[in-house]
Amino acid sequence: MSTPAVKTAAGYLAGLLFGLGLAISGMTDPARVLGFLDIAGAWDPTLMFVLGAAVGTTFVGYR
Repeated sequence: MSTPAVKTAAGYLAGLLFGLGLAISGMTDPARVLGFLDIAGAWDPTLMFVLGAAVGTTFVGYR
């Protein structure tokens, strides 16, 4: 495989994994995102935990 093909495949795989993670965690549901943004009402912190896990994974990956 050539270098551009490897980079393209890695980018595709990373995007697929990211999308799969969002789908599994339920973040594709607009009501969940709106629940996170509604601070004054019934606040749903689930998105914060998903984002925190993503930041932690990225931090470990870049070290």
